[in-house]
Amino acid sequence: MRHASVGRRTLLLVGFTLALGCGGGSASGPDGGPPPPPPPPPPPANTVRVTNNSFTPGALTVSAGSTVTWNWDTCSGGDPYGNGEVCVAHSVVLDDGSANSGTQSTGSYTHQFSTAGTYAYHCAIHGAAMSGKVVVQ
Repeated sequence: MRHASVGRRTLLLVGFTLALGCGGGSASGPDGGPPPPPPPPPPPANTVRVTNNSFTPGALTVSAGSTVTWNWDTCSGGDPYGNGEVCVAHSVVLDDGSANSGTQSTGSYTHQFSTAGTYAYHCAIHGAAMSGKVVVQ
């Protein structure tokens, strides 16, 4: 009798340990809740995000000969298909007058910087309140 009782206790102990240790086979976060979402991927190199009233990052350092891409992310609202979405127009104008994206509310604009220096830029609509710079080394 003793042998069967030890076997049952061992089986119960193993089952209990697995249930506690594995959480029933599901992953969980440090507080026992759902696991945290993975971190967002880093933005592509040499890109600037154009949002409502800001450029992110506000300052970007690149090597001479690099191309910088500004990506518009200014739309909000609407349904999953874009119906009813509202987009705000912005532009990228280099202060030295060498480049201008034109005013747009979606899409992207690229410009190659071949000479070292600091290139300040702004939005033609918002002026200095929406500005940034590209430092070319």
